[in-house]
Amino acid sequence: MNTILYRLITSLKYILALSVILNLNSCKETNSNNRYSASSSGSSEKKYITAIKTPKNNEVFVCGDTVEIKLSIKKKNIVIDSVLFFANSLLIQAKTSDFESARWISENAGVGKNTVKTVIYYNDSLKESHAVSFILLSDIIPKTYNYKVINKFPHDENAYTQGLAYDDGYIYEGTGKQGQSSLRKVDIKSGIPVKKLDIDQHIFGEGIVIINDNIYQITYKTQVGFIYNKNTLDLIRKFNYQIREGWGLATDGEKIFMSDGSSNIYLIDHEYFTQIGQIEVFDNKGIVSNLNELEYIKGKIFANVYGDTRIVVIDPNTGKVTGELDLKKLMPAGSLDNIDKVLNGIAFNIDNNHLFITGKNWPVLYEIEITDF
Repeated sequence: MNTILYRLITSLKYILALSVILNLNSCKETNSNNRYSASSSGSSEKKYITAIKTPKNNEVFVCGDTVEIKLSIKKKNIVIDSVLFFANSLLIQAKTSDFESARWISENAGVGKNTVKTVIYYNDSLKESHAVSFILLSDIIPKTYNYKVINKFPHDENAYTQGLAYDDGYIYEGTGKQGQSSLRKVDIKSGIPVKKLDIDQHIFGEGIVIINDNIYQITYKTQVGFIYNKNTLDLIRKFNYQIREGWGLATDGEKIFMSDGSSNIYLIDHEYFTQIGQIEVFDNKGIVSNLNELEYIKGKIFANVYGDTRIVVIDPNTGKVTGELDLKKLMPAGSLDNIDKVLNGIAFNIDNNHLFITGKNWPVLYEIEITDF
């Protein structure tokens, strides 16, 4: 390539790059999530004209509180045309005067992370936006439920219980640990499986749930699940899911509820096992994590708290803990401080409203009645 042609091409590239930079700098819209970022001119800060003064990021409120959204006007020599106030993506107020604040009543909001956002229009054609996230605690003090023991039945001490279900006179149990995972149909009185399916030694079995005549079983970290015939335990098909870990399962007869050991419960379409929703669980004191084995009982989700002697009762519509059941007195000798023998197993008999309760490697399966639920 000759020198003249090379210089011509180089000059054209420079002119094109300069044109792109000038166009970027002429852009009139700015955006913010309440954190400063580098501007197009290379400065370390953008010159926002407003900021959200309250609420603060991660500030804690209680459901029902009135959250005041206050704006701080940083530049006085601009003309604000209007301000839009949003709560969780819903417009709550549009103002063309008295821009500095708006109020949002959080009565019907879900617990956990909530977000308010402002969009400010100014000087005829310019706008900027800001967003702040905060936490809502439950406004309910959980009720402490009482129970009485109806029966005690033998349970296989080698069963590392991950999922428990009751159907038509039998206990169905999913067990875990690699090389020990299984699916069982168990005679309640003897504790002996009438059918048992050993799962691939590379699979760590987790929670189970029964829908119609099918048993769904998830796995710990492999993000694969199985559907079996309830009566024969024959495999019908496998399925995959995107949730990182599988822990517990429950159903309201239509959708599936799934835990992953966090404070989240995922709502799952049972036909395709795709996520259709999510709730985060809080009580009146804070986040409730380590949610494990699940059971759906009379419109509520009962959840074992991993490593705890409590079962928490959750409203699936709001994520609020409405009650709890402390089963410390049922813990077998030597299991209280043994992480391999934690409480983990809830099955509901809809015919008499009794619960079957057990734990990992427990020698006993309890039948109990909650006396005030």
